[in-house]
Amino acid sequence: MSPDPNDEYFADGITEELIATISKIREVSVVSRTSMMQYRKNPKPIRDVAEELQAGTILEGSVAKAGNKVRVTVQLVDAAQDKHEWAESYDRGPEDIFAIQSDISHNVAEVLKVRLLANEKQRLATVPTRNIEAYMLFLKARSLVNQRTLDGFYRAIGCFEEAVKHDPGYAAAYAGLSGCYGLLEGWSLMRPQVAWPKALEYAAKALELDDTLAEAHTSMAPCLAHMKRDWKGSEREYRHALELNPSYANAHYWYAYELLTAERRWDEAIREMGEAGKLDPFSLIIAANTGRVLLWAGRREDAIRQLQRVLKVNPEYWFARAELGTALVSTSSIEEGTAEIEKALGRSHDNVWVRAALAYACMAADRKDDVEVVVQQLRRVASETYVPGTVIAAVYAVLGEKNPAFEWLERAVEDHSSTLTLLSMPLFDSLRADPRYKKLRERIGLS
Repeated sequence: MSPDPNDEYFADGITEELIATISKIREVSVVSRTSMMQYRKNPKPIRDVAEELQAGTILEGSVAKAGNKVRVTVQLVDAAQDKHEWAESYDRGPEDIFAIQSDISHNVAEVLKVRLLANEKQRLATVPTRNIEAYMLFLKARSLVNQRTLDGFYRAIGCFEEAVKHDPGYAAAYAGLSGCYGLLEGWSLMRPQVAWPKALEYAAKALELDDTLAEAHTSMAPCLAHMKRDWKGSEREYRHALELNPSYANAHYWYAYELLTAERRWDEAIREMGEAGKLDPFSLIIAANTGRVLLWAGRREDAIRQLQRVLKVNPEYWFARAELGTALVSTSSIEEGTAEIEKALGRSHDNVWVRAALAYACMAADRKDDVEVVVQQLRRVASETYVPGTVIAAVYAVLGEKNPAFEWLERAVEDHSSTLTLLSMPLFDSLRADPRYKKLRERIGLS
Protein backbone atom coordinates (compact mmCIF):
# COMPACT_ATOMS: atom_id res chain seq x y z
CA MET A 1 0.00 0.00 0.00
CA SER A 2 1.31 3.45 -0.86
CA PRO A 3 2.16 5.63 2.17
CA ASP A 4 0.21 8.47 0.54
CA PRO A 5 -3.58 8.01 1.06
CA ASN A 6 -4.12 9.90 -2.21
CA ASP A 7 -2.46 6.97 -4.00
CA GLU A 8 -4.83 4.39 -2.51
CA TYR A 9 -6.58 4.18 -5.88
CA PHE A 10 -3.27 2.98 -7.37
CA ALA A 11 -2.86 0.01 -5.02
CA ASP A 12 -6.53 -0.92 -5.39
CA GLY A 13 -6.34 -0.51 -9.14
CA ILE A 14 -3.25 -2.69 -9.49
CA THR A 15 -5.00 -5.39 -7.44
CA GLU A 16 -8.04 -5.24 -9.71
CA GLU A 17 -5.90 -5.23 -12.84
CA LEU A 18 -3.89 -8.23 -11.64
CA ILE A 19 -7.12 -10.13 -10.97
CA ALA A 20 -8.29 -9.26 -14.49
CA THR A 21 -4.96 -10.36 -15.99
CA ILE A 22 -4.92 -13.75 -14.24
CA SER A 23 -8.58 -14.22 -15.22
CA LYS A 24 -7.43 -14.39 -18.84
CA ILE A 25 -6.13 -17.90 -18.07
CA ARG A 26 -9.19 -20.05 -18.73
CA GLU A 27 -8.24 -22.91 -16.40
CA VAL A 28 -7.76 -20.60 -13.41
CA SER A 29 -10.87 -19.46 -11.55
CA VAL A 30 -10.25 -16.13 -9.83
CA VAL A 31 -12.34 -14.49 -7.11
CA SER A 32 -13.33 -10.93 -8.01
CA ARG A 33 -12.10 -7.65 -6.60
CA THR A 34 -15.10 -6.90 -4.36
CA SER A 35 -14.60 -10.03 -2.32
CA MET A 36 -10.81 -9.78 -2.19
CA MET A 37 -10.66 -6.13 -1.09
CA GLN A 38 -12.43 -6.77 2.22
CA TYR A 39 -9.27 -8.51 3.48
CA ARG A 40 -7.19 -5.37 3.04
CA LYS A 41 -8.80 -3.71 6.04
CA ASN A 42 -9.63 -6.93 7.88
CA PRO A 43 -6.70 -9.31 7.31
CA LYS A 44 -7.19 -12.95 8.27
CA PRO A 45 -5.02 -16.08 8.31
CA ILE A 46 -4.50 -17.58 4.84
CA ARG A 47 -6.43 -20.74 5.70
CA ASP A 48 -9.45 -18.73 6.85
CA VAL A 49 -9.40 -16.64 3.67
CA ALA A 50 -9.13 -19.77 1.51
CA GLU A 51 -12.02 -21.42 3.33
CA GLU A 52 -14.27 -18.36 3.01
CA LEU A 53 -13.49 -17.96 -0.68
CA GLN A 54 -13.37 -21.71 -1.39
CA ALA A 55 -9.93 -21.21 -2.90
CA GLY A 56 -7.09 -23.73 -2.99
CA THR A 57 -4.33 -21.20 -3.65
CA ILE A 58 -3.97 -17.61 -2.43
CA LEU A 59 -1.89 -14.91 -4.12
CA GLU A 60 -1.02 -12.30 -1.51
CA GLY A 61 1.19 -9.28 -1.65
CA SER A 62 1.58 -5.54 -1.44
CA VAL A 63 1.85 -2.54 -3.72
CA ALA A 64 3.81 0.58 -2.79
CA LYS A 65 4.31 3.73 -4.84
CA ALA A 66 6.87 6.40 -4.11
CA GLY A 67 7.43 9.08 -6.73
CA ASN A 68 8.39 7.33 -9.98
CA LYS A 69 9.04 3.97 -8.34
CA VAL A 70 6.63 1.08 -7.78
CA ARG A 71 7.31 -1.91 -5.55
CA VAL A 72 5.13 -5.00 -5.99
CA THR A 73 5.73 -7.95 -3.65
CA VAL A 74 3.80 -11.18 -4.20
CA GLN A 75 3.75 -14.73 -2.92
CA LEU A 76 1.66 -17.69 -3.96
CA VAL A 77 0.52 -19.86 -1.08
CA ASP A 78 -0.91 -23.38 -1.07
CA ALA A 79 -3.68 -22.74 1.47
CA ALA A 80 -4.21 -26.35 2.56
CA GLN A 81 -0.54 -26.89 3.44
CA ASP A 82 0.22 -23.24 4.29
CA LYS A 83 3.20 -23.60 1.96
CA HIS A 84 4.78 -20.84 -0.10
CA GLU A 85 4.96 -22.05 -3.70
CA TRP A 86 6.53 -18.95 -5.22
CA ALA A 87 7.49 -15.41 -4.24
CA GLU A 88 8.89 -12.38 -6.03
CA SER A 89 9.55 -8.70 -5.46
CA TYR A 90 9.55 -6.13 -8.25
CA ASP A 91 11.10 -2.64 -8.05
CA ARG A 92 10.28 -0.90 -11.30
CA GLY A 93 8.94 2.27 -12.83
CA PRO A 94 5.17 2.65 -13.35
CA GLU A 95 5.67 2.06 -17.08
CA ASP A 96 6.69 -1.55 -16.29
CA ILE A 97 3.51 -2.41 -14.42
CA PHE A 98 2.04 -4.43 -17.32
CA ALA A 99 5.20 -6.51 -17.63
CA ILE A 100 4.98 -7.19 -13.88
CA GLN A 101 1.35 -8.31 -14.18
CA SER A 102 2.19 -10.57 -17.12
CA ASP A 103 5.17 -12.10 -15.30
CA ILE A 104 3.08 -12.80 -12.19
CA SER A 105 0.36 -14.43 -14.32
CA HIS A 106 2.87 -16.68 -16.09
CA ASN A 107 4.36 -17.76 -12.76
CA VAL A 108 0.91 -18.49 -11.32
CA ALA A 109 0.14 -20.67 -14.35
CA GLU A 110 3.48 -22.46 -14.00
CA VAL A 111 3.04 -23.19 -10.28
CA LEU A 112 -0.54 -24.40 -10.82
CA LYS A 113 0.69 -26.57 -13.73
CA VAL A 114 -1.67 -24.87 -16.19
CA ARG A 115 -0.67 -25.06 -19.85
CA LEU A 116 -1.21 -21.68 -21.46
CA LEU A 117 -2.89 -21.71 -24.85
CA ALA A 118 -1.41 -19.61 -27.63
CA ASN A 119 -4.21 -17.03 -27.49
CA GLU A 120 -3.84 -16.81 -23.69
CA LYS A 121 -0.11 -16.11 -24.04
CA GLN A 122 -0.94 -13.42 -26.59
CA ARG A 123 -3.56 -11.79 -24.34
CA LEU A 124 -1.21 -11.86 -21.33
CA ALA A 125 1.45 -10.13 -23.43
CA THR A 126 -0.94 -7.44 -24.68
CA VAL A 127 -0.25 -4.00 -23.24
CA PRO A 128 -3.52 -2.03 -22.93
CA THR A 129 -1.74 1.35 -23.12
CA ARG A 130 1.83 2.58 -23.26
CA ASN A 131 0.85 5.97 -21.89
CA ILE A 132 1.36 5.90 -18.12
CA GLU A 133 -0.68 9.09 -17.58
CA ALA A 134 -3.64 7.47 -19.35
CA TYR A 135 -3.23 4.37 -17.18
CA MET A 136 -3.16 6.38 -13.94
CA LEU A 137 -6.32 8.21 -15.01
CA PHE A 138 -7.93 4.86 -15.83
CA LEU A 139 -7.14 3.49 -12.36
CA LYS A 140 -8.49 6.65 -10.75
CA ALA A 141 -11.68 6.41 -12.82
CA ARG A 142 -12.24 2.78 -11.82
CA SER A 143 -11.84 3.72 -8.16
CA LEU A 144 -14.46 6.45 -8.58
CA VAL A 145 -16.89 4.08 -10.34
CA ASN A 146 -16.59 1.68 -7.41
CA GLN A 147 -17.93 4.39 -5.08
CA ARG A 148 -21.34 3.93 -6.79
CA THR A 149 -22.39 7.56 -6.29
CA LEU A 150 -23.67 10.20 -8.72
CA ASP A 151 -20.60 12.35 -8.08
CA GLY A 152 -18.33 9.31 -8.44
CA PHE A 153 -19.82 8.36 -11.82
CA TYR A 154 -19.45 11.85 -13.26
CA ARG A 155 -15.90 12.26 -11.97
CA ALA A 156 -15.06 8.83 -13.39
CA ILE A 157 -16.38 9.90 -16.79
CA GLY A 158 -14.05 12.91 -16.62
CA CYS A 159 -11.04 10.70 -15.83
CA PHE A 160 -11.89 8.18 -18.56
CA GLU A 161 -12.27 11.05 -21.07
CA GLU A 162 -8.87 12.44 -20.06
CA ALA A 163 -7.39 8.94 -20.40
CA VAL A 164 -8.53 8.58 -24.02
CA LYS A 165 -7.21 12.07 -24.80
CA HIS A 166 -3.78 10.87 -23.67
CA ASP A 167 -4.22 7.57 -25.56
CA PRO A 168 -7.01 7.51 -28.19
CA GLY A 169 -6.37 3.77 -28.66
CA TYR A 170 -7.10 2.81 -25.03
CA ALA A 171 -9.94 0.28 -25.43
CA ALA A 172 -10.45 -0.40 -21.72
CA ALA A 173 -11.04 3.31 -21.04
CA TYR A 174 -13.74 3.43 -23.73
CA ALA A 175 -15.33 0.33 -22.17
CA GLY A 176 -15.22 2.13 -18.82
CA LEU A 177 -17.00 5.15 -20.32
CA SER A 178 -19.70 2.89 -21.76
CA GLY A 179 -20.14 1.18 -18.40
CA CYS A 180 -20.51 4.53 -16.60
CA TYR A 181 -23.33 5.67 -18.85
CA GLY A 182 -25.03 2.29 -18.53
CA LEU A 183 -24.86 2.50 -14.73
CA LEU A 184 -26.17 6.08 -14.70
CA GLU A 185 -29.20 4.94 -16.70
CA GLY A 186 -29.66 1.79 -14.65
CA TRP A 187 -29.66 3.79 -11.42
CA SER A 188 -32.18 6.24 -12.94
CA LEU A 189 -29.62 9.05 -12.63
CA MET A 190 -29.68 9.86 -16.35
CA ARG A 191 -32.43 9.70 -18.94
CA PRO A 192 -32.13 6.67 -21.25
CA GLN A 193 -32.28 8.91 -24.35
CA VAL A 194 -29.05 10.56 -23.16
CA ALA A 195 -27.28 7.55 -21.67
CA TRP A 196 -27.77 4.75 -24.20
CA PRO A 197 -26.39 6.51 -27.32
CA LYS A 198 -23.26 7.41 -25.34
CA ALA A 199 -22.92 3.89 -23.92
CA LEU A 200 -23.33 2.37 -27.39
CA GLU A 201 -20.83 4.75 -28.99
CA TYR A 202 -18.13 4.00 -26.43
CA ALA A 203 -18.73 0.24 -26.35
CA ALA A 204 -18.47 0.13 -30.16
CA LYS A 205 -15.21 2.10 -30.02
CA ALA A 206 -13.78 -0.24 -27.38
CA LEU A 207 -14.61 -3.30 -29.50
CA GLU A 208 -13.21 -1.67 -32.62
CA LEU A 209 -9.91 -1.25 -30.78
CA ASP A 210 -9.86 -4.62 -28.97
CA ASP A 211 -12.51 -7.27 -29.51
CA THR A 212 -10.82 -9.60 -26.99
CA LEU A 213 -11.85 -7.33 -24.10
CA ALA A 214 -14.56 -9.04 -22.03
CA GLU A 215 -15.54 -5.74 -20.39
CA ALA A 216 -16.27 -4.20 -23.79
CA HIS A 217 -18.59 -7.05 -24.79
CA THR A 218 -20.32 -6.82 -21.40
CA SER A 219 -20.83 -3.07 -21.93
CA MET A 220 -22.18 -3.59 -25.45
CA ALA A 221 -24.73 -6.23 -24.38
CA PRO A 222 -27.21 -3.93 -22.54
CA CYS A 223 -26.90 -1.30 -25.29
CA LEU A 224 -28.15 -3.84 -27.81
CA ALA A 225 -30.93 -5.04 -25.51
CA HIS A 226 -32.31 -1.68 -24.43
CA MET A 227 -31.44 0.73 -27.23
CA LYS A 228 -31.67 -1.62 -30.22
CA ARG A 229 -34.01 -4.21 -28.66
CA ASP A 230 -31.74 -6.85 -30.09
CA TRP A 231 -31.88 -9.46 -27.33
CA LYS A 232 -30.21 -12.18 -29.41
CA GLY A 233 -27.32 -9.82 -30.16
CA SER A 234 -27.15 -8.91 -26.49
CA GLU A 235 -26.93 -12.57 -25.49
CA ARG A 236 -24.14 -13.16 -28.01
CA GLU A 237 -22.17 -10.35 -26.39
CA TYR A 238 -22.63 -11.72 -22.86
CA ARG A 239 -21.68 -15.22 -23.97
CA HIS A 240 -18.64 -13.94 -25.85
CA ALA A 241 -17.53 -12.03 -22.74
CA LEU A 242 -17.79 -15.23 -20.70
CA GLU A 243 -15.85 -17.20 -23.29
CA LEU A 244 -13.08 -14.63 -23.06
CA ASN A 245 -13.15 -14.48 -19.26
CA PRO A 246 -15.14 -17.21 -17.45
CA SER A 247 -14.09 -15.66 -14.11
CA TYR A 248 -15.69 -12.28 -14.90
CA ALA A 249 -18.34 -12.09 -12.17
CA ASN A 250 -20.03 -8.99 -13.62
CA ALA A 251 -20.63 -10.72 -16.95
CA HIS A 252 -22.35 -13.65 -15.22
CA TYR A 253 -24.32 -11.22 -13.08
CA TRP A 254 -25.55 -8.87 -15.82
CA TYR A 255 -26.28 -11.76 -18.18
CA ALA A 256 -28.57 -13.23 -15.53
CA TYR A 257 -30.09 -10.05 -14.16
CA GLU A 258 -30.52 -8.05 -17.37
CA LEU A 259 -31.22 -10.69 -20.01
CA LEU A 260 -32.19 -14.09 -18.63
CA THR A 261 -34.72 -12.63 -16.19
CA ALA A 262 -36.18 -10.41 -18.93
CA GLU A 263 -36.72 -13.56 -21.02
CA ARG A 264 -38.06 -15.41 -17.94
CA ARG A 265 -35.46 -18.16 -18.27
CA TRP A 266 -35.49 -18.68 -14.53
CA ASP A 267 -33.35 -21.81 -14.13
CA GLU A 268 -30.59 -20.31 -16.26
CA ALA A 269 -30.85 -16.95 -14.48
CA ILE A 270 -30.55 -18.55 -11.06
CA ARG A 271 -27.60 -20.65 -12.23
CA GLU A 272 -25.75 -17.60 -13.61
CA MET A 273 -26.45 -15.60 -10.45
CA GLY A 274 -24.98 -18.53 -8.53
CA GLU A 275 -21.84 -18.42 -10.69
CA ALA A 276 -21.53 -14.67 -10.07
CA GLY A 277 -21.93 -15.30 -6.34
CA LYS A 278 -19.19 -17.94 -6.33
CA LEU A 279 -16.79 -15.60 -8.09
CA ASP A 280 -17.71 -12.65 -5.87
CA PRO A 281 -19.04 -14.19 -2.62
CA PHE A 282 -18.96 -10.96 -0.63
CA SER A 283 -20.79 -8.77 -3.16
CA LEU A 284 -23.96 -7.62 -1.42
CA ILE A 285 -25.62 -6.43 -4.64
CA ILE A 286 -25.16 -9.84 -6.28
CA ALA A 287 -26.40 -11.61 -3.15
CA ALA A 288 -29.45 -9.32 -2.78
CA ASN A 289 -30.39 -9.52 -6.44
CA THR A 290 -30.09 -13.31 -6.25
CA GLY A 291 -32.88 -13.07 -3.69
CA ARG A 292 -34.81 -10.81 -6.04
CA VAL A 293 -34.47 -13.26 -8.95
CA LEU A 294 -35.59 -16.15 -6.73
CA LEU A 295 -38.68 -14.11 -5.83
CA TRP A 296 -39.49 -13.36 -9.47
CA ALA A 297 -39.05 -17.05 -10.29
CA GLY A 298 -41.73 -17.92 -7.73
CA ARG A 299 -39.30 -19.38 -5.17
CA ARG A 300 -40.50 -17.08 -2.42
CA GLU A 301 -39.27 -18.96 0.64
CA ASP A 302 -35.82 -19.37 -0.94
CA ALA A 303 -35.85 -15.64 -1.69
CA ILE A 304 -36.68 -14.78 1.91
CA ARG A 305 -33.87 -16.97 3.25
CA GLN A 306 -31.38 -15.48 0.78
CA LEU A 307 -32.30 -11.90 1.69
CA GLN A 308 -32.17 -12.66 5.40
CA ARG A 309 -28.61 -13.95 4.91
CA VAL A 310 -27.66 -10.68 3.20
CA LEU A 311 -29.09 -8.65 6.08
CA LYS A 312 -27.14 -10.71 8.60
CA VAL A 313 -23.99 -9.49 6.87
CA ASN A 314 -25.17 -5.86 6.66
CA PRO A 315 -28.39 -4.94 8.52
CA GLU A 316 -28.19 -1.39 7.08
CA TYR A 317 -28.48 -2.52 3.45
CA TRP A 318 -31.81 -0.92 2.57
CA PHE A 319 -32.17 -2.54 -0.86
CA ALA A 320 -32.08 -6.05 0.59
CA ARG A 321 -34.49 -4.99 3.34
CA ALA A 322 -36.98 -3.58 0.83
CA GLU A 323 -36.79 -6.79 -1.23
CA LEU A 324 -37.25 -8.90 1.92
CA GLY A 325 -40.31 -6.83 2.78
CA THR A 326 -41.74 -7.34 -0.71
CA ALA A 327 -41.11 -11.09 -0.52
CA LEU A 328 -42.79 -11.29 2.89
CA VAL A 329 -45.85 -9.37 1.67
CA SER A 330 -46.09 -11.75 -1.31
CA THR A 331 -46.33 -14.67 1.14
CA SER A 332 -49.10 -12.88 3.11
CA SER A 333 -46.78 -11.88 5.97
CA ILE A 334 -48.11 -8.38 5.41
CA GLU A 335 -47.43 -6.71 8.77
CA GLU A 336 -43.87 -8.03 8.97
CA GLY A 337 -43.18 -7.17 5.34
CA THR A 338 -44.56 -3.64 5.68
CA ALA A 339 -42.32 -3.02 8.70
CA GLU A 340 -39.25 -4.08 6.70
CA ILE A 341 -40.16 -1.82 3.77
CA GLU A 342 -40.79 1.15 6.08
CA LYS A 343 -37.33 0.65 7.63
CA ALA A 344 -35.82 0.50 4.14
CA LEU A 345 -37.60 3.69 3.05
CA GLY A 346 -35.91 5.80 5.73
CA ARG A 347 -32.49 4.33 5.03
CA SER A 348 -32.85 4.73 1.26
CA HIS A 349 -33.57 8.50 1.44
CA ASP A 350 -37.04 7.94 -0.07
CA ASN A 351 -35.94 5.84 -3.05
CA VAL A 352 -38.79 5.76 -5.59
CA TRP A 353 -38.74 1.97 -5.94
CA VAL A 354 -38.98 1.54 -2.17
CA ARG A 355 -41.98 3.89 -2.23
CA ALA A 356 -43.54 1.61 -4.86
CA ALA A 357 -42.84 -1.41 -2.65
CA LEU A 358 -44.55 0.39 0.24
CA ALA A 359 -47.60 0.93 -1.99
CA TYR A 360 -47.63 -2.82 -2.67
CA ALA A 361 -47.61 -3.53 1.07
CA CYS A 362 -50.30 -0.92 1.78
CA MET A 363 -52.60 -2.38 -0.86
CA ALA A 364 -52.16 -5.85 0.60
CA ALA A 365 -53.25 -4.38 3.95
CA ASP A 366 -56.35 -2.72 2.36
CA ARG A 367 -54.85 0.76 2.83
CA LYS A 368 -55.85 2.04 -0.59
CA ASP A 369 -55.80 5.69 0.49
CA ASP A 370 -52.12 5.35 1.40
CA VAL A 371 -51.39 3.92 -2.06
CA GLU A 372 -53.12 6.93 -3.65
CA VAL A 373 -50.82 9.18 -1.61
CA VAL A 374 -47.75 7.31 -2.95
CA VAL A 375 -49.01 7.78 -6.53
CA GLN A 376 -49.33 11.53 -6.05
CA GLN A 377 -45.93 11.75 -4.38
CA LEU A 378 -44.25 9.91 -7.25
CA ARG A 379 -46.02 11.98 -9.90
CA ARG A 380 -44.86 15.14 -8.15
CA VAL A 381 -41.26 13.89 -8.10
CA ALA A 382 -41.56 12.92 -11.79
CA SER A 383 -42.64 16.47 -12.65
CA GLU A 384 -39.37 17.78 -11.18
CA THR A 385 -36.80 15.15 -12.14
CA TYR A 386 -36.42 11.95 -14.12
CA VAL A 387 -38.37 8.97 -12.76
CA PRO A 388 -38.72 5.82 -14.90
CA GLY A 389 -42.29 5.34 -16.08
CA THR A 390 -42.18 1.79 -14.76
CA VAL A 391 -42.10 3.04 -11.15
CA ILE A 392 -45.37 4.93 -11.41
CA ALA A 393 -46.85 2.16 -13.57
CA ALA A 394 -46.04 -0.30 -10.78
CA VAL A 395 -48.07 1.69 -8.24
CA TYR A 396 -51.03 2.00 -10.61
CA ALA A 397 -50.76 -1.76 -11.19
CA VAL A 398 -50.87 -2.28 -7.42
CA LEU A 399 -54.06 -0.17 -7.33
CA GLY A 400 -55.53 -2.28 -10.12
CA GLU A 401 -55.82 0.80 -12.34
CA LYS A 402 -54.60 -0.80 -15.55
CA ASN A 403 -55.13 2.04 -18.02
CA PRO A 404 -52.80 4.55 -16.32
CA ALA A 405 -50.39 1.69 -15.56
CA PHE A 406 -50.04 0.90 -19.24
CA GLU A 407 -49.85 4.60 -20.11
CA TRP A 408 -46.80 4.96 -17.86
CA LEU A 409 -45.29 1.74 -19.20
CA GLU A 410 -45.66 3.20 -22.71
CA ARG A 411 -43.53 6.14 -21.57
CA ALA A 412 -40.87 3.70 -20.40
CA VAL A 413 -41.02 1.94 -23.78
CA GLU A 414 -40.60 5.24 -25.64
CA ASP A 415 -37.69 6.13 -23.34
CA HIS A 416 -35.97 2.75 -23.89
CA SER A 417 -35.74 2.37 -20.11
CA SER A 418 -33.82 -0.63 -18.82
CA THR A 419 -36.33 -0.85 -15.95
CA LEU A 420 -38.71 -2.66 -18.29
CA THR A 421 -36.73 -5.79 -17.37
CA LEU A 422 -38.36 -5.48 -13.92
CA LEU A 423 -41.82 -6.43 -15.16
CA SER A 424 -41.55 -9.78 -13.37
CA MET A 425 -41.79 -8.00 -10.00
CA PRO A 426 -44.83 -8.97 -7.87
CA LEU A 427 -45.98 -5.33 -8.16
CA PHE A 428 -46.98 -5.99 -11.78
CA ASP A 429 -48.97 -9.18 -11.06
CA SER A 430 -52.34 -7.56 -11.84
CA LEU A 431 -51.25 -6.72 -15.41
CA ARG A 432 -50.06 -10.11 -16.62
CA ALA A 433 -53.43 -11.45 -17.82
CA ASP A 434 -54.16 -8.26 -19.77
CA PRO A 435 -53.46 -8.68 -23.54
CA ARG A 436 -51.64 -5.33 -23.49
CA TYR A 437 -48.95 -6.87 -21.25
CA LYS A 438 -47.99 -9.44 -23.88
CA LYS A 439 -48.10 -6.83 -26.65
CA LEU A 440 -45.88 -4.50 -24.66
CA ARG A 441 -43.29 -7.25 -24.15
CA GLU A 442 -43.40 -8.02 -27.87
CA ARG A 443 -42.82 -4.33 -28.69
CA ILE A 444 -39.56 -4.35 -26.76
CA GLY A 445 -38.47 -7.59 -28.42
CA LEU A 446 -39.51 -10.07 -25.72
CA SER A 447 -42.00 -12.90 -26.12
